[in-house]
Parts: sequence; structure tokens; C-alpha cells
Amino acid sequence: MSKKGELSITAYEFYRNVFRLKDKELIQELINETEIRRLKKGEHIVHIGEVQKDVYFLETGVARGYFLDINGKDVTDCFGFRQGTAVVSFGQLELNAPSSMTIEMLEEGSFFCIPVAAVIRLQQRYKEAMILYNQLLITALKEHWELKRILNSYTAVQRYQWFLKEYPGLIDKVSNKYIASFLGMTPVTLSRLRRSLREEQKSDKTP
Repeated sequence: MSKKGELSITAYEFYRNVFRLKDKELIQELINETEIRRLKKGEHIVHIGEVQKDVYFLETGVARGYFLDINGKDVTDCFGFRQGTAVVSFGQLELNAPSSMTIEMLEEGSFFCIPVAAVIRLQQRYKEAMILYNQLLITALKEHWELKRILNSYTAVQRYQWFLKEYPGLIDKVSNKYIASFLGMTPVTLSRLRRSLREEQKSDKTP
């Protein structure tokens, strides 16, 4: 269950330092619209087919977005763990569109939440808000195309090594089955890769 609470960073610090916004009037309007929420592990931000009413900006925690394949099996599409990440369905970046995925918490998290209606209004009034929105769109597009390229051109070992580099620390926080799904391999294959790389590291350290 979500609730209001205190975070380790203020809303002003978040919008000013994380998003690098300079317009003080815009920042104040964002603060006025912001609700602080905490979600526990296992709670959901949105389910497939729902319209997400608020944009969730991640302060802490880990979230996973997934969709269902033709057999009804969930396929991990993305992870949210970096501060400032807009935790919304990729399709919902169009705003007010039904979500193409379910987003669940893998670890308790804190968010700065703003109603979608307010986001639309602020885009119309402030150039800097529109620029930020476009930056978020571009970032989401780049991440999805990069993942598509990795899945189609890298070997299993290369995909795993890419994950370790691009998602630092997540390997110890997220279930193997979710990471394997994200990287387009089976949990068994991922376990073998991890074991093999650990053994290689041990042998390299042996005098």
C-alpha cells in the first residue's frame, strides 16, 4: 500500500539536481503537484491494460516491467533502479494510453509522483518541461533499441557481461529468472554463465 512519507532528498533537490531544471517557477509548480509515495516489494505501479494516472519518478528501489507472451508467460522488458527514472510503461510515454506492461516492485522503493494531467499542463506552459519530457522519451527509445540490438547480435556471455556493466549491482538484487528473461536466455543458462565466470576469476587470482 502506498503512502506519503519522507525521502532522503527533497522534491526541490530532486528536480533541481537530478533533472537539472533551472526555472524556479516550474520547479515550484512541480513541487506543488508532487506526492511522495512508498511502495513495498511485490506491489504494482500499473497492470497491463490500465491507464497510469501518475508519472512515478524513482528515488530509491528496484522495479520491473513485464509483458505476457503468446503462452501467457511473463517476459521481463525493463528494470528501473536509477534515481530519476520515469517508471512508466514505454507505451504510456504517449500519456493517457493503456499500459502495455505490468510494473511491479522487486524491492521497496520511494517515488515522487505527479498526475499525468499536470505533466500535460506544465508541458504546455513551460519550455523546460517539454524539453525534459522529450529527453525522457529519447532516453527510453535509446534503451529499448540498445536492448533489441544486444539481444540480436550478442552471444549469451556478451549479453551477461553487458548487463553487469549497464546495470551495476542489480545482479545481486534481482532474481536470476527475471534477469535471464530480460537477456533472452533460460535461468539454467544464466546460472552456468555466472558459475563459469566466477571460476575463471578464481583461477586468474590463483598464483
